Amino acid sequence: MKFKIFTYSFLVSVSLWSCFPAYNAYPKEYRSAKADFSKQKVYVVNKELEKEFKILKHSGIYEIAEDSTNTAKIKLYPMTTHTPSCGNPMIGSMMTVGLLPAVFPYDNAYSYDVIENHTTKNYQFNLRVNQSLWLFNIFRLHKTYAKQSGKALLGNYISSNK
Repeated sequence: MKFKIFTYSFLVSVSLWSCFPAYNAYPKEYRSAKADFSKQKVYVVNKELEKEFKILKHSGIYEIAEDSTNTAKIKLYPMTTHTPSCGNPMIGSMMTVGLLPAVFPYDNAYSYDVIENHTTKNYQFNLRVNQSLWLFNIFRLHKTYAKQSGKALLGNYISSNK
């Protein structure tokens, strides 16, 4: 009886550990977006919104300063995330010990204000990032949520300013 419990526990834990997450910005064009424009120097007022701040930092849209004098200010707003309500695609990946990939889309509403010379400009973007659960994502561990969301933000920013 103990051997059965151990075996089942081992199989369940191996199937859960075999699915490594990796993220990709969507649409694909945003993955290769480059910030080839002059960057405005800004000070982020509310860095305590860590997830939103990391995304802004990884986007490379602005040059983030540590001093608030003589720079524009950015006020971040909490991001809202819409995720799929069902985890059924993960079952196939777990049953095949990570050989079958599963993909989950994330839609994030990201917004911030740029405050400069007593004027406020609001920016709102819909960031689309897909999470992939797959055994071979072990070679793609650098594709974190913050980095890929930053690429999605950069791509949206470039698209909106054309």
